[in-house]
Amino acid sequence: MTPIIFHNPNCGTSRNTLAIMKASGEQPNVIEYLKTPPTREYLIELLGLMKLSPRELLRRKGTPYDELGLDDLVLSDDKLIDAMMAHPILINRPIVVTDKGAALCRPSERVFELLHHPVSRFTKEDGEIVQSTKDNSLDPFVDLTDLPNIDAVELQPIDIDALIGANDPRHPPRILVLYGSLRERSFSKLASEEASRILRWYGCEVRTFDPTGLPLPDSTDANHPKVQELRELAAWSDGMLWVSPERHGSITSIMKAQIDWIPLSLGGVRPTQGKTLAVMQVSGGSQSFNTVNQLRILGRWMRMITIPNQSSIPKAFLEFDDNNRMLNSPLYQRIVDVCEELVKFTWLTRGRSTYLTDRYSERVESREEVSQRVNQKSL
Repeated sequence: MTPIIFHNPNCGTSRNTLAIMKASGEQPNVIEYLKTPPTREYLIELLGLMKLSPRELLRRKGTPYDELGLDDLVLSDDKLIDAMMAHPILINRPIVVTDKGAALCRPSERVFELLHHPVSRFTKEDGEIVQSTKDNSLDPFVDLTDLPNIDAVELQPIDIDALIGANDPRHPPRILVLYGSLRERSFSKLASEEASRILRWYGCEVRTFDPTGLPLPDSTDANHPKVQELRELAAWSDGMLWVSPERHGSITSIMKAQIDWIPLSLGGVRPTQGKTLAVMQVSGGSQSFNTVNQLRILGRWMRMITIPNQSSIPKAFLEFDDNNRMLNSPLYQRIVDVCEELVKFTWLTRGRSTYLTDRYSERVESREEVSQRVNQKSL
């Protein structure tokens, strides 16, 4: 069934609940019940589904509750329902109905239990971060005890409202992390793990692709399970972090294979276009920027918004301790800078990426023409 929400757009709790539903991939039937109140029969049915009495559904704040004397416990359920039918504002909100049940979603995170695939984390309008209990194991919060090198005074939460508009999405930024080595002790992987911890502290939902078993491009078709996994993560993401070792002055073949398997277009739609990108590199030798520069070129080719900041870690084998944690240094601080900037740019551009990447030349082409041009056969 199509989920239903009885919604009041002037209510912050109701707005947050609706935003959580949309962030979870739902397109609910939104009923502004002050304009279109439920029938008496449907209201009684909703009470039964929610296992609430009429009195438990009554709203007092900002309503004629006191004026009508509804605190009189002698009043019958029928009388209370009569009052709600005459004054719909007395019906508390938001009420959400899905095929998993119905509930008065106060607080708004109650809606998680009604959704089949709830977003793992959501930032409310007031900046509070709530998490779906269903997905706690996937993306646990990171507190400062897991970031021992951080200056807690200077690590500042993102001011989301300074970056987004009133109608922009508010679900946590979804960041896909790619690293470019299969070594048992891979420094690009270790650097990506440090960055992932920081991104999670900033409230992001982070997924890391393991390139083990990914075939070389053109050695098989795109139905290979690892290719499908990578492409699904790319489509899921709002932004990406690419971390590659420098090998012979360039990115590794492991890194390039991952990028090559992400298509420029699927049916005329570019899955990476307008998404944010941050780039990092690790080196066994002295400071170099060859790899981050090449990653930037690839990001531009994928039509991504690559942030200005970047990280290059020379002699990476000296920067991690025996527990595979990065030592405190200006190089670590630069990783924090990169993560902070990536999160800010993702919040800033995510709700506007379609408009930012809308091009005149493509508006004069049909979808079929675009698809034929960007999906030409491999050379």
